[in-house]
Amino acid sequence: MTTELTDDEHLRALAALEAISGNQGDTLAVLAGGPGERPLPALLAAYGEHTIHRVLLAAFGVDAAMGREEVGRLVAELNGDPQAQLAFVLITTLREHAALAGNDPAAARVIGSAVLGAVNAFTEEHDTLALLRALRRQVLRVD
Repeated sequence: MTTELTDDEHLRALAALEAISGNQGDTLAVLAGGPGERPLPALLAAYGEHTIHRVLLAAFGVDAAMGREEVGRLVAELNGDPQAQLAFVLITTLREHAALAGNDPAAARVIGSAVLGAVNAFTEEHDTLALLRALRRQVLRVD
């Protein structure tokens, strides 16, 4: 069950991942959020779920323009793949960890690091900052 994220939440999550990647604790503290905002650990878990699902769908060649039967076949293949199953376990673990964490910055760092590791494991992009910039451009719809 993927949680929908607003564009602002996407951008906040990406900024937090960039801060985690650069070991910028002060920046991460600023991004912790305030009243009315999702706690950072929960946001990073939701962002991780959203992004890992997208990465898996792309890795298995699922495209929105495909017919229902083709999508169903590829999704069944994805669901049977051991790496994908591990990714699903990671998603569940991150979500559960976030639910217990409240707004703990240490938990946000652990969850964010796991999200970065998972995304890097499924992509050919090994420059984390370049990957985060590309993801930010997608949210901003800038080429």
